[in-house]
Amino acid sequence: MADNTFDSKQYSWSDVTVVVGGRIITGCQSVEYTIKQEKSILRGRGNAGHRILRGNKDNEGKLEVWQSEYEAMVRDAPDKDIFKLEFNVTTAYVPEDGGQTVTDICQTCEVTEVKKGIKQGDGNMIIELPFIFLKHIPQA
Repeated sequence: MADNTFDSKQYSWSDVTVVVGGRIITGCQSVEYTIKQEKSILRGRGNAGHRILRGNKDNEGKLEVWQSEYEAMVRDAPDKDIFKLEFNVTTAYVPEDGGQTVTDICQTCEVTEVKKGIKQGDGNMIIELPFIFLKHIPQA
């Protein structure tokens, strides 16, 4: 009889390493990415759909980084323009207990917006960098 159990280990922030442009980003506060695909229902005879149609895929994400990390990205950008910088974002989930490592690569990323803000009492500035990318490559 087959064993139908699986490891439901959850990953925590301390298990995550984020690499941007080949460099580990120590000052990363958050990373998120979304892969979407347009879908619609093919309709014909009757009132039920006949098939699901698939359209374009869109990929977007967001990094929140320390100001010093942002300044390093600007320094490396063509003409010091963050909107001209092309990079990959690799997110590796590596549990300390030796569980399964999962790696996601967001390939050919470009920043679409820079959001800066700081308020009284803040010890450092966190900069929000929404980005788009061409391809998502999951690796297990």
